[in-house]
This record gives sequence, C-alpha cells and structure tokens, in this order.
Amino acid sequence: MQALLLLTFLIGPSLCFNEDFYRQLDVTEDYNRGVMPTGEDGQKLVITGSINIRNILEVDEVNQKVALETTLRFYWKDSRIRFNETEINKPVYSVLPDDTMCSNYTNINQQFADKIWMPDIFIDQSIELHTPTYYSKPATLRVYQDSTIWYSARINFEVACKMTFYHYPHDVQVCYIKFESFGYTIPQLQMKWKLGGLDINHNITLAQFEHSIQLDDEYKTDYYAQEFVGLGLKITLKRRFGYHVIETYIPSALLVALAWMSLFIPIEFVPGRVTMVMTSLLTTVSKFSSVRQNVPKVSYISYLDVWMLVSLLFVFSCVCEFIIVLVVYKNVNKIQTDALEARIKKAVPVLFILFVCVYWPIILWF
Repeated sequence: MQALLLLTFLIGPSLCFNEDFYRQLDVTEDYNRGVMPTGEDGQKLVITGSINIRNILEVDEVNQKVALETTLRFYWKDSRIRFNETEINKPVYSVLPDDTMCSNYTNINQQFADKIWMPDIFIDQSIELHTPTYYSKPATLRVYQDSTIWYSARINFEVACKMTFYHYPHDVQVCYIKFESFGYTIPQLQMKWKLGGLDINHNITLAQFEHSIQLDDEYKTDYYAQEFVGLGLKITLKRRFGYHVIETYIPSALLVALAWMSLFIPIEFVPGRVTMVMTSLLTTVSKFSSVRQNVPKVSYISYLDVWMLVSLLFVFSCVCEFIIVLVVYKNVNKIQTDALEARIKKAVPVLFILFVCVYWPIILWF
C-alpha cells in the first residue's frame, strides 16, 4: 500500500514545468531514510557515477596537492520512491517539442535530499572542500518515473597528491582521487562509472603541465581491514620541459662558461679574475637555491639537482684552479704556470661537454 509523502514538492519555473505545476511522490509507509534500498531482483544496490572536470585550478608541488573544479553526479534506484500514479498521466508542458526527457523526471529542491536515503560518499585524502554558492547550493535532485534517483552537485576541492621528484624537471606525476563509501563494503554495494561518464573542459590549460584524465573502475581500498566500495579518478601530469630549459639549464651553462672564461685573464690581474669567478660562483649558488624552493624539501636528489651540483662543481673548480695556479706562479716560475693553465683551459670545456652528452640522453629517455 502506498502513502503520499508528507511534503508536496513545489517545482519552480523550468523548461519542463510551468511555475504553477505541482507533482507528488509516492513513498512506502515503512520508508526509512537510514536504510539502504535493495537492488533490482534482490541484488545489491548499484550506484553509477559521472563527473565533469570543469577546471584544474592549481597544482601545488610544494604542498603536494591538486585543486579541482568539478560537477559530481550519482544515480541509483530506490523502489520505495516513485511518482504518484494519479499524477503521471497529467500533461507535461515542454518548451521544446522534441524534449522527450522532460516527461521522465521531476526536479526537487536539493534541500529535501536529507529526507531520503543518500549514499555516504566522501573524497578520500581531501584537504578542503568549497561549494561555489551564490544564494542556494548549486545542486539538483531528480526523481525519475522508474524510481531512479539522480543527484548532481558542483563542488571544488583540494586533494592530496603524492608526488615523486627523482626525474624532476622531466617528471610525470600521477594523482589518484578516490570517491569512496564511508560505511558500505563490497558485499553490500556496487559502484561504477557511467559509460561515457567523464566530461572534460577542453579549454583547461596548465602553465607547467600537460594533463590527461581517466576513470578507474578497478577501485581498491588501502590500509583498511575491509574492502570498501568506491570510484577512482586518475590525473596524469606531464611536466613541460621548456620552462626549465630557459629558466635553469641555459643560465647555469652560461655561468659555467663565464667561470671558464675567467681562466683567460692573465694571472697578474688578480682583482679582475677574482671578481669574475666569484660572481659566477655566487650566482650559481643563488640559482641553485631558487630552484630548490620550487619543490618540496625531499631527501633524495633529482635530475635537476645533479645538473646544478655539477655546474656548481665546475664553477668551484675554476676558483680552486686560480688558487693553485697563483701558488705555482709565486713559488716556481711562469713557464710552468702557463703550461698548467693551458691544460686546465682545455680540460674544463671537454669535461663539461662529456657531462652534457651523458646527462641529456638519460633525462630524456629514462
């Protein structure tokens, strides 16, 4: 036996209904919003999800988090709720003649979502959630004639993204976002992505990354004694390499070249030579420090750290060369000093070129 729901839901102005049109819902007498509805044919309930990625707001490498602007939608069937049979046959007013979907559902104010059973889905490892509200929460609750419940909401959130920087700045970061049920396990509930349930704004651009987004139905929970159900969203971020070539690699290589050119200043001109090589050394140290500020304070060494450390070593070797040559010049003779400097002038560029020939194939191909 069916009983009318205590509240009559007013449908506001829309394409499908005029502002004076009312529709009532039938709800079973024993309805309990705290009890999960049963699935079709006695099977476990299936919740289908879809997501619209409107924007990737930020990729914060230092704090290892990603901020997204999304619209989440979930579908499930609750046979305890359906249209009042006496109301189904009433005419439905549609602005568009070919809009056949308007007769299949009714929009209900999202504030009534707390009066029916809703899935307990949360975003795992989320840091902060925002709702872009103007007057009311941007969310929609629909009830279809076949008892399908459809809930959609706009939500912006920041979620932790574990990153590794061994290959930085030629690295690829993978952020795995989990939409998980808090209390329902695999034997009780099933969750899956809707076919074609991923909609991406193709105008999304990131300054340092190329991105790709994929849905993942092969969801597995970590660090739990039980297997909870959920859905996965994988975001792959491939760093654009050109920024660091211009910002880091070329300037540091020029500083090494500048330190090497200081060897061509005659040893008698001590102030000019010291100024030139020390300026190169201090500038290289400053550049190395600024590079390290763009990544988390990790204990391991990245590819960029290797480049900067070797560049720093070459510049420092030019400082050491000047000290050694000056000692030889003061204690031996100028002929031996010139011969030693000639060897070092040839060795520095040759060794640096060898390093470059080894470094770049490794960073580009591995």
